[in-house]
Order: sequence, then C-alpha cells, then structure tokens
Amino acid sequence: MPFVDPFTSDVMDHFSRQTIRECSNTSDLVTSQFDFKTHRYRLHIHKHLAEPLLRVKRNASIECFYMKLLTNPEAIDDSKHKEPDKHHLTNHESMPKNADFVITKCYLHKSKKRYEKIQYNAMSLIQDRLTEEQVRDFVEEQKVHPKPSVFIMGLDSTSRINLRRSMPLVYQYVSRPGWYEMQGYNKVGDNTFPNLVAFLTGNSEAGVESVCDVREAGCLDKLPFIWKRFKAANYTTAFAEDCTQIDTFNYLKPGFQKQPTDYYLRPMLSALEKAFPVTKDYGYAYCVGRKLSFSYVWDFGKQFIERFLGRSPMFSFLWSNSFTHDYFEAATALDKLFRKYLDTFEGAGLFKRSIVILMSDHGHRYNTLRQAASGYYEERMPMMFIYVPPWFRKKYPHLVKNLKVNRNRLTSNYDMHMTLQHLLQLNVTSPQDFPTEHQAKACPTCQSLFFKVPLNRTCEMAGIEEKWCCCQPTVTVTKAPYVANIVKAIIRQMNEHLKLRKIDHLCAEYKLKKLNKADQKSILASGLRPADKDEHVYIIEFETVPSSPTFEATVRWNNRTQKLLPMDVDEISRLSSYKNDANCINIKTAKKYCICKDSITKKS
Repeated sequence: MPFVDPFTSDVMDHFSRQTIRECSNTSDLVTSQFDFKTHRYRLHIHKHLAEPLLRVKRNASIECFYMKLLTNPEAIDDSKHKEPDKHHLTNHESMPKNADFVITKCYLHKSKKRYEKIQYNAMSLIQDRLTEEQVRDFVEEQKVHPKPSVFIMGLDSTSRINLRRSMPLVYQYVSRPGWYEMQGYNKVGDNTFPNLVAFLTGNSEAGVESVCDVREAGCLDKLPFIWKRFKAANYTTAFAEDCTQIDTFNYLKPGFQKQPTDYYLRPMLSALEKAFPVTKDYGYAYCVGRKLSFSYVWDFGKQFIERFLGRSPMFSFLWSNSFTHDYFEAATALDKLFRKYLDTFEGAGLFKRSIVILMSDHGHRYNTLRQAASGYYEERMPMMFIYVPPWFRKKYPHLVKNLKVNRNRLTSNYDMHMTLQHLLQLNVTSPQDFPTEHQAKACPTCQSLFFKVPLNRTCEMAGIEEKWCCCQPTVTVTKAPYVANIVKAIIRQMNEHLKLRKIDHLCAEYKLKKLNKADQKSILASGLRPADKDEHVYIIEFETVPSSPTFEATVRWNNRTQKLLPMDVDEISRLSSYKNDANCINIKTAKKYCICKDSITKKS
C-alpha cells in the first residue's frame, strides 16, 4: 500500500476548516447528578439562571416538569411514541429507577392557567441495576483474572488519511504511547452496513442474507453480534448511534425488535427527533432541541463509563454519523469537541483498564475527496486505532508485540472481529484454538491481531474482495485502444441489469458521456494468478448521461477474447452523490446507480 500525502493541492484547494455551531447559547436550567449513596439520579433546577427573566416578568415564578420516556426492551417500536405523563419537578428530586430517559420542561408561571415556555431539555439516565453481589464478584475476579473493558468509538466515513488532515488534535491524542494504528486496515464492503456487520458478527452481507432477510423484522435480532458474547461473559453492554434517519441498522431496514444491549440510545433519540425542533447541517440532524445530535451519543458514553467503571466489565459501541457522513471537511469542526470528550473519558479513568478502539467503516465514497488522486485509497482505508492499557501490556507482552508488528500488515474487519473474540478467550495460544462457532464465518483464514499476521498475506486471505483490495499497484491505461470496448461493455451490462431487476421503468438508460480514467491492476508474486494470461483486472472511472453521475467499476477483461467476465452491477461504485437522483427507489444497492426518470423531469 502506498504512502498517501493528506495535503496535496487537489484536496486542499477544496478544503476549509469549519467551526462548530452551538445549538443554544443558554445554560441548562435542569441538570442531572448521580447520587452514589442512593444509587439514583437527582434532577437539579438552577433557578438563578432565570433571575434576569424574573426581574422583567414581575409576580412570576419558575415551574418545571419531567416526563419519563419508557421503553420495552422486549418490543421496541421506534415508529410510535406515546406522550408520556407529566410530573411536577421539585429541586433535587430523585428519579425513579425505571427512568432511563427524561424530558424536562420549564415554564414561567404567572397565573393558574398562564404558562410561558422557557426551556425544554432531554437527558439519558444510565441506571445502575447491578446487585452488590455482582459488583463484589467482579472486584474479586479482577484480582485473579482481570478482564479488559472494551470501548469502541466510531466516526462514519473517516479515512486514516482524512483524520490526519481534518482532526489534528484527535490524531495527536491517538499518537500517544499505548495506541497502535492499523495502517494496512482495508474495508471489506461498500457502505456502513457490510463493514460493521463484518466487524460485529464476523459475517459478510451476503452471508447474513443467507441466514435471513435483513429487510424483515426480527432478522437482525437473530445475528450473532459480538455484544451477545460479551453479555454472556457478564459484561454490561451499551450501543448508541446518532442520526436515526440513516443509522446503520434502521436505514431501509426495520432495525432491532428487541433491545440489543443493556443500554440503548435509539429509543430516546428517535423520540426526541419527533418531539424537539431538529435543525440540519452537513446533510443530517445537527441540533436536536438545544443539543448537538452528536453530543447525545458521547454524553451517553460518558455516563456509561461513570456508572460501571470499577463495578462491571463494560462493552460499549458508540457511533456517530452527524458531522462526517457527507462532508469530509466537517470533521474539522468536530476536532476540538471530540478531543474534549477523549480528555473527559481519560479523566474518568477509562484508559486505565480498557481496550479502546477508534475506528471508521470506510472513507468518503463520493464527491471531492473521492475524485481526488488519492480517492481510491481514501475510500478503502478507514482509520483503525487500538489502545492497550498498561496492565494489559505488562500481563500479555507477547500479544502486544504481535499487535505492534501488525500495524504495517494487511488487516480487515474480520480480523478485528477475531480480535474482539480473543479478548474473551485470552488463554488461547494460536488462531486455530478458537472453536468453529467463534471463527469469522465469512473469512476462516482471518485471525486476531494479537497473533502475528503473515507478511505475505493477500487480500483473499484477509476476506477482502478484489474490488476493495488496495494491495496491488496499478498502471494507468486510459489511452489504450481496448479501454473503449471495456467501458461500452460495462454500460451495456448496466442497462441489462436494470431490466433484470425490473426497475427500468423507474431508472433511465445509461449512455456514455466521458471516460475519465482506466487503471490496470498488477499481479503480485504472492497473489493468485488468473488461468488465462490475457485476463486482467481494470478499474474504470466514467461518466454517463442523463444527470452526469460518475461511476467506478472494477472488472475482469480478457484482451484476447475482448469479453467482459461476469460483473455484479450492484457492486459498482458511485463517486458522485446520488441524494437527488434516487428518491424513486428504496432498494439500497440500486440507489447508487439508479437515475430516476422523475428526477430528470424535475431538473428539466
């Protein structure tokens, strides 16, 4: 894999640092505090903050109320939210143990029936439901067989290259001792879902679909998410993600029918996006009420750490889409805030006992960054940083030595899945020691990164398909006479595919507008060689009409027979945004290549 300079002119000419826009310039009238004596949350009303208003509105008082957002872990329904009962709030009032999320509403009260809204707010309350016996058992076990907590933090669409370019404060933090960057980490799928499914279940998207249809309610609940294994090992588990419109398991899918982890943010955020004003920035929900959508996730994570660090082993998976999903330079606005959260987590003691992972699913897949010279690598090489605490380095120096070696070797999402499996079985001595049910199903040759990865590893050995593989160098052949035939064959195949999928009545036929670039992949000495010496892999970038979308196809072409080998059109990459072109269709894979006929009519 080549070195990629993050600061080349073709990127930096379009790059500008952004500043974060606050959702509110007022302080919270109501805040929560955990009472360690009663193990309950108390809500505090800061009436002094309203004194300037009270001086103007004479003979008035402040009255606040709270509402519990109740969820049923056995039957989650994100589409329906009953208006919860309103309870009068007194200062320092203890919250009931079943209040996981609350909305607070404060009013200026002038007469019996006159209320003037001052401030609405919402907060999660991560309740500590552990018994003293469970805590005692954990503390005693830690003395003999210490378990690392696992805390995973994800920022969508962030390549290891763009992290350096856009988030220098965060990059500085993860460059400290104890952090290991997987510089050869290569994605295995197109978008978020296949990459996170590989990471969390060890299976591919196709493998999952052979088990059940992810579009059907209940399918996701059947999958062997790694948090289930951690829960079975007595870990306390949490999962949070922002931007409910596009979150990983609900975008064009029904989501989980049962609560997947002990603590789960989506029911609250889904309710708040309906109850509070939502302002959009960078493409998606930015402010939800008075608070950043992003902050709900990381405040949730902060509470989780504060409740259970030292009381239970923790497994947490936090994911954010709001800043980074569509705009690569939006990460610059997030840099200071995310660094502040990292410092807060450190102050809470997270890094003393925990394996911490900072990761992404992929880099930017379309528009400016993807169409830059480095775009091919930007898309395929997401950031992956692993932090190992001092006690783990001391107890398992041989494992950490292997991790250090693996920093510069080819690795994938399936290897990360096996690394998580390894943390539950630290007594194993080789990759072959894992039972079959705990192997990455889609990649039997993948392994924990605490074991040394082979130096001559190929993409096939890491479960990375040819299309996503960054290992082979390329030669540009755009002007070669046979390239025109390749791109014509690709477009012919795309048009046939629309008919086969029976969506040609919705999607316009493609015609070639422009060939941008053609690269031929080299065959490495350690890689598999095609049976026919005239067969080669080509990466073709081209534009079509109508609407001028830019596509990239990775195909096999035989120069002797002048034929395109079987091609899966669903695997084609769209390098320009499809947001305004594909609203007529709800098939996830087809959205990236369908140019809706009605969108052409609207534009004209």
